[in-house]
Amino acid sequence: MTGGSSPDGLNRRDALRVFGGSALALALAGCAELLGGDDDVGDAEEGDVPDEPIEAGLQTFREGAPAVLGVQAEYGAETAVGRINDNGGVAGREIELDVVEEGDEHLENYQQFVDEGKDVTFGPISSGGHEAMVPEIDDRGVINVATDGTVTTLYEEDFPDTTYSFRFQNHDVMEALAAAVEAVEILGADEIDTYAGINPNYAFGQDEMEIFSLGIQQLADAEEVYSGFPDLGADDMSTHVTNVNSEEPDVVFTSCWGGDATLLLQQAQASDMLENTELVVGPVLYGSANDYEEGDLEGPIHGGSRNFYWDQPATDQWTPAADLFDEVREEYDVIPTAHFMSGYGAVTAWATAADKAVRILGRWPEQDELAAMLEEHGFFTPAGYHTMATDHQGYSNAHFGELAWSDELDAAVLEDVNVYAPEEVSPPPGTTSRDWIEGW
Repeated sequence: MTGGSSPDGLNRRDALRVFGGSALALALAGCAELLGGDDDVGDAEEGDVPDEPIEAGLQTFREGAPAVLGVQAEYGAETAVGRINDNGGVAGREIELDVVEEGDEHLENYQQFVDEGKDVTFGPISSGGHEAMVPEIDDRGVINVATDGTVTTLYEEDFPDTTYSFRFQNHDVMEALAAAVEAVEILGADEIDTYAGINPNYAFGQDEMEIFSLGIQQLADAEEVYSGFPDLGADDMSTHVTNVNSEEPDVVFTSCWGGDATLLLQQAQASDMLENTELVVGPVLYGSANDYEEGDLEGPIHGGSRNFYWDQPATDQWTPAADLFDEVREEYDVIPTAHFMSGYGAVTAWATAADKAVRILGRWPEQDELAAMLEEHGFFTPAGYHTMATDHQGYSNAHFGELAWSDELDAAVLEDVNVYAPEEVSPPPGTTSRDWIEGW
């Protein structure tokens, strides 16, 4: 485990270096005020750059149970676009963002965006939708930065040579393994003999359960006693809760998200499931922070918050996260979750790479030039430092903590947060996650 970054002690030269020497990068990191101006920063607007705005498209869930996460991604993307435009745009070009409902139309949404002449597209949330889009993205040649769509095999096995498809959010291995390590950290390996899982019945849930199983078996030699897969948006999970209660496993793993996570915890509370297990761990449980009520969180529940938790490091130490938290509370009246950062970070990854490309080329980049720039691109957001690797996968710290209720915020919070660095929960370059874990 590792702590997060802090700007404390940075002088002006250091800050310009780590934030990329760009007013845009500083604005998106949220710390422009630390520097008191950008006189030493080069001017990306001096190059051969079109006058017209950048046309961008975002697809995300805006309806039904998945909207609990999807709307956060929309808020995040809107906030990043607002900050970019308020700070002069990308090399002088403002961004115009068009948002559409993701639904089951992932491929059609991307095709429509390209037909409309979009310069860049963002999304989706869904892993299955992201998987279906990659061949079309490479065929049409317009960069897409997925906000989520985190299935592990996507870039490791299925599309290792993609050119125009990228992903900002940490992929499944990073959060499923963080859940396994968190369980061992809380209970101790010798105290975990059995485990069970309740996960969404599609690519994401199946991928998360398989990786958690590999991890917990290697770390604690634990035995799986139940694994259930409710459909996404299910209206009843009581059968799965009943099966877990009958087995009384030491650990329950769930990657349920959005309204599904809320329903699972409500039915688990109603059936005393939290009294029949030592620990529930869920990699994306904190994504539903704004949907929970206090009674949903009673018992030993540890939730992941992917690559962002606004109070880690504490917001009285980390100004960018504090500013973002206050801005989001004022603008949207919600707690920003990691899925807010999914939208914010996807836009930031592309915008800072484009800004850098103009500075290097002296003109606006072609799609293939910008795709090359995104590989091994490093940038800051209020969540800390991120890298986009040559495998087109984004990497940043993973967060896990105990779910609790805050009367002050009238919302769910995480306590005793553990932070896992990318190298602790993801394989080295050139190795698949499954081979890496099986080699422990």
